[in-house]
Amino acid sequence: MSFNVDAVTLTLIAVLVALIIGILAYLSAAKAKAARAKRHATLIRNTIIDYFRRSGVEVSADATSFDNSGRYTAIVESEPMKRFRLSHIIEMTLREHVRKSCGLELDKIYWRFPIKDATQAVTVPRDGEAKPAENGAAEQKPEEHADDYINEGLENYRHIPKPEVTELSWETFEQFATLSRENKDQQPGQ
Repeated sequence: MSFNVDAVTLTLIAVLVALIIGILAYLSAAKAKAARAKRHATLIRNTIIDYFRRSGVEVSADATSFDNSGRYTAIVESEPMKRFRLSHIIEMTLREHVRKSCGLELDKIYWRFPIKDATQAVTVPRDGEAKPAENGAAEQKPEEHADDYINEGLENYRHIPKPEVTELSWETFEQFATLSRENKDQQPGQ
């Protein structure tokens, strides 16, 4: 029995092989592009961390590209510091530094200043009493930091009066709502 192959069958096989090769090439290119984007993001991250380390500030950073334009978005996280009040000025110099160091463009920079990490060392209770640590001992006095920006804010926070919240019945709520509507209707000029 001989194997007869006509022109149509050969054409279909050639198209199928070309399609498979095209799909494999596309997948390979996409994988290489993702690896390059990951490598660029890591390079930007390390450049940002080094940029702030030179000025004596420890930050954590990350970068990612949301589209395939080659422009990256960076996320910088640091303890709250007074020197970051004018972060838009720092952003300009940081963008320029990344462009010169890596040859990559930073499109956006998002800042995050988590207070939880900063307040672990500097805890100012609202009621002025020493807050016990988990091991039962009283917490130590706040350590001296190079930048007391968070201490200033927490000191002001301590003097804010605590709100008092009570539960009301539905009837009491309706009574207040009715009074409020009546007072609003009685105001002149409306």
